[in-house]
Amino acid sequence: MTDKKTKRATTKGRNTMRNIIAVVMLAGIILLSGCANTPNVPNEVRVTAPDITDFQKPVLQPVRLSVRDQRTQNHVLRVEHTPDNAEFATTHIPMATLMSAALREYWPHDDNSQVLFTVYLEDALTRVVAQNDGYEAEHHVAVRVVVRSGTEWIGRQYVTRVSGGPYRKVNFEQINDTFNRAVHATLRDLMSDQILQEWLQDHVQ
Repeated sequence: MTDKKTKRATTKGRNTMRNIIAVVMLAGIILLSGCANTPNVPNEVRVTAPDITDFQKPVLQPVRLSVRDQRTQNHVLRVEHTPDNAEFATTHIPMATLMSAALREYWPHDDNSQVLFTVYLEDALTRVVAQNDGYEAEHHVAVRVVVRSGTEWIGRQYVTRVSGGPYRKVNFEQINDTFNRAVHATLRDLMSDQILQEWLQDHVQ
């Protein structure tokens, strides 16, 4: 009887070890699968100026145009693998420099003008967040404009939000294109703002 009990205990122990090994192997497969789906974050994001060839430039008196970056961070891409593990990427040129060049192509400007046209970049960020079934992307661009002429002034705000996913594996080329479209949409909204242009026509001589 003693031998039989010992044999059963040994068999049960072997089965338990097999189960443990199977669980460890499965966990390894899941871990490797997760690593395979984890994207390699690029060092920088290439941002381009919007195409405004379809825009008619406004016939207005020149303004003194400036762009101020008021964001609390320099990066435009944040990939959040876990709540405590994130990777970041910045733009290849400063966002304020790109926006200033694009706006100067459109708005009549003169550094000696008494009309102060100030553009504040409040947000320009893509968050790529890990979910149970992959990744989701959230693009957010926010710009505020304040124009002053003497004692008169006007303030306008332009915000673009775009969401995408879930993606099983992140395509950073697609993410980059979507972020650019969000930036372009925001700047085009600013340039085509009829309320702003009418105010300038009425208050700037």
